[in-house]
Amino acid sequence: MGDQPMQLSSQMEDYLETIYQLCREGGVARVKGIAERLEVTNPSVVGAIKNLKRRKLVWQERYGYIRLTEEGQKIAGVINHRHEVLSSFFEKFLGLDPETASGDACRIEHAVSAETVQRLRSVAEFVESEPQVNKEWLEKFTRFYSKTEGGHSK
Repeated sequence: MGDQPMQLSSQMEDYLETIYQLCREGGVARVKGIAERLEVTNPSVVGAIKNLKRRKLVWQERYGYIRLTEEGQKIAGVINHRHEVLSSFFEKFLGLDPETASGDACRIEHAVSAETVQRLRSVAEFVESEPQVNKEWLEKFTRFYSKTEGGHSK
């Protein structure tokens, strides 16, 4: 499976990822839960679900429960993996707070290639697998960033 097995807008990817997360947390997703998580209206969710149903990525049960199809799960899993790798990297290695790291990951995950995600993951695994490198690198980066942060205008 490549970067994106099916061309989806970043908005549709966000819906898939949210449904994926809600299903992992509670077994199913509901329109209201999706709307709350994405901070959109219920009618926006209903429209997106129709679009995703046409693409055979989700199905909706009789009582409104929304689940991913097998293809929807594959795609959402890839999107979620990108988000987790990026968010973790931003938090652990760039020192961003979890909320900023996750928000930035959400915006970037739609444009980043699978190769870049794999390399970021490999860098993180390498640094974490070498305790001395990890400690020295993080200390040196923190000092460097602290010094240069004040010297550059934003």
